[in-house]
Amino acid sequence: MRTVQAAVLALLVTAQVSASSREAWVTEAEVPGATLRIEVLPPFDEEKAREIVAWLRSASSNVTLAYGRFPNPSPRVVVIPTDNHSWGGGSPVPFGRVTRYGEEKIELYVNIERPIDEFYADWTATHEFSHLMLPYLGDRHRWISEGFASYYQNVLMSRAGRYTAEDAWRKLGAGFERGRASRPELSPNEAASAGVRQARMKIYWSGAAVALLADVELRERSGGKESLDVVLDRLQRCCLPSDRTWSGPELFSKLDSLVEEAVFMPLYRRYANRAGFPDTRGAFTRLGVEVDGSGVRLRAYAELADIRSAITDVAEL
Repeated sequence: MRTVQAAVLALLVTAQVSASSREAWVTEAEVPGATLRIEVLPPFDEEKAREIVAWLRSASSNVTLAYGRFPNPSPRVVVIPTDNHSWGGGSPVPFGRVTRYGEEKIELYVNIERPIDEFYADWTATHEFSHLMLPYLGDRHRWISEGFASYYQNVLMSRAGRYTAEDAWRKLGAGFERGRASRPELSPNEAASAGVRQARMKIYWSGAAVALLADVELRERSGGKESLDVVLDRLQRCCLPSDRTWSGPELFSKLDSLVEEAVFMPLYRRYANRAGFPDTRGAFTRLGVEVDGSGVRLRAYAELADIRSAITDVAEL
């Protein structure tokens, strides 16, 4: 089985290493379509910093499996070290975020005491890098940006060989169930207005459900010629990076202008202001994804088994 690691062997890294870990360790890493400007803040040791940069090359390469290149040609990546005694100390990457004040910057808090193998299995960096495939949407439509990133963190980790296909569909199914159980009286727009503290799972998984529904519809009606990957490729070519705030309807209208027949705004009108959760159960049945408790079974002869495989199969590099 081939993974993204095979692709990063040829990636170039240049580094300026300070004599003391009290100064930032600065590097540039080439990935398809981009040069990442990476800063590892102190404290750290040089060996760990080099391991972290290699992992960042791999995680950013995961995102190139959507449409062949990284969505921003020159993003800034800032690594903030933590340890086992900090909040979220049991995780290799307890927190990450994207900021867009004058430039697109990804901040990742990493536990430098965790073994490097744990970083490659962690989804946080892939999630944050996936945010760059959309423009900034603001708080009201955060459920779209967080949801698309949640969808892609699982899809891309599977294509990269970090998850099995079963892992990816199990995680998506579990996420949809958490979203369905979260504040069922609220619509996605209302949940986003209420904030993450009040409706975290609805915010993170409503948009992921819409992303899946759009992806499946695009692939089915076009015979595989269109997909969410293809539409986001077209969006990046025309409009990203963007230095302004978009609304959800503006984004979805733009995406619809990039395909033959509208799919995104019909989904927005169906679900954005309706209490409850987007219905993914029919799509799962047709894809042949059977979730049973904590497990999942993928049916080989399901109606849309080929589409399911196209979404999550390991990428041929």
